[in-house]
Amino acid sequence: MYKTLFVINPLSGGGRALKVWARARPEIVRRGLDFTEHFTVGPGDAAIATRQALAIDTGQVVAVGGDGTLNEVVNGYFDPDGCPVNPLARLAILAGGTGSDFGKSLYGGEGGSGAGFDSRSGAHDPKSGGIEKTVNALAGSDSRLVDAGLIRCRNKDGDPVTRFFINVVSFGLGGDVSRLVNGWRGRLPGWIGGRTRFAVAAIRALAHYKTTAVTVRTDQSEIKVESNLLVIANGRFAGGGMMLAPQAQIDDGLFDIVITDRASRLDVIRELPRIRRGGYIDNPRVSLLRAPEVSLMSERMVPLDIDGESGDYAPARLSVVPSAVRFASF
Repeated sequence: MYKTLFVINPLSGGGRALKVWARARPEIVRRGLDFTEHFTVGPGDAAIATRQALAIDTGQVVAVGGDGTLNEVVNGYFDPDGCPVNPLARLAILAGGTGSDFGKSLYGGEGGSGAGFDSRSGAHDPKSGGIEKTVNALAGSDSRLVDAGLIRCRNKDGDPVTRFFINVVSFGLGGDVSRLVNGWRGRLPGWIGGRTRFAVAAIRALAHYKTTAVTVRTDQSEIKVESNLLVIANGRFAGGGMMLAPQAQIDDGLFDIVITDRASRLDVIRELPRIRRGGYIDNPRVSLLRAPEVSLMSERMVPLDIDGESGDYAPARLSVVPSAVRFASF
């Protein structure tokens, strides 16, 4: 049985992660897992705790929180040279965040039914046995390798940033939405779920919607567009359950790159109901590419959403790291 570290973000989901952990911990004790728990104290702490644990004797790390917490744990899975600290170690998710979207792709089913997710709150739904399924997986030995992404971009000061991601990077509108949602942490009551928060943030962000000239370059093409919404996806879901990349696969070695061109504010508003089901892909102003690498070159710094976190900007270069991260599987 693996020695396990639970990395718990007490702020994730407005305290929802703590409630998930309170429900999960007795089951973990009952199953006799050898575990320690680490409560994060600030940005970057989850990555540091993960890297240190994997370098010693920990065989699996569980992110208890949302996609931002998982992103840090994934970054801690790698050493400073970009190699897995322990390639045999597994990661897992106890979802308790605002969005918790990657688990929906990892565990299968729209809304993450395979892992017992509540698609409204972004947390494990105790009524569906999701926590018990996850604990069973942690006590077992099955695993699967999935792709990660590596992004090179800029921070708000224009300095270069290199980091891993596991789910989705979105350009423009997605970055604005992420900034608003993250700014509401601790200010909105917990009963306002992730889906509602992202929907309200999208409507507010549209008030400042403005396209810019962007060049999207892959190994096989170069496309020039006027856009404020691009999606580079490893997973299918982002933004609290929106199916931004309905055909994406997390283990195919390719990004799904969704490109909008000259889509107006009104175009986006009209498509909002269809985005949740992925139907917006059929709009003539939307195109889809697949590639292992992509560069986004814009005439100005444009905000990015990286696994639900804001603060970095395009221009950016993104690469798939195939079969990079091992996850516990059911």
